[in-house]
Amino acid sequence: MIILLKMLRGMLKAITSSAAPWQVACGALFGVLLGFLPIFPSAGPALLGLTILFLAIVINCHLGSVLLFFGLGKVLSLMLVNPAVALGNSCSGIAEASADIPFLHHSHWSHTGYLGLTMIGLIAAPLIAVFMAWFTVWLRTKVQEKLAARRKLMAAGKVVGNAMVFKAVCWFLSL
Repeated sequence: MIILLKMLRGMLKAITSSAAPWQVACGALFGVLLGFLPIFPSAGPALLGLTILFLAIVINCHLGSVLLFFGLGKVLSLMLVNPAVALGNSCSGIAEASADIPFLHHSHWSHTGYLGLTMIGLIAAPLIAVFMAWFTVWLRTKVQEKLAARRKLMAAGKVVGNAMVFKAVCWFLSL
């Protein structure tokens, strides 16, 4: 439970940091893509996963978001194995064509399970990235200012209420 709270705090800390919303969204995009792609399967490293990891490092995106959403994407990919295999089996023509292209073959697109996971990741990653950009802007403009103003009033002794809950929220958001 503590690990999940620390991960959630890390995500909220990334959102309230000085990183631009597009950097957090870009990190979420790359992280979800990496979570759904095979990076180091038993056959060796997958080239597409390593390419996306290299892009995440080269592009100025928030690496904490990449790592957090990589973990979340990996957990989601483990939960969606059966639908991914069904999706990959329905796209067996793409898998057969990928077997002839060396880059896609080394990215394991010739395996229908990995192909299905990659297709689900390509659908989910932009949606999660857009949501993270919106959520970052919303949290910074609406919530963070109100919490900072209330913290100033609380420090001055003008606000009476449940101080423990408020202090916990401020700690959680790193204010």
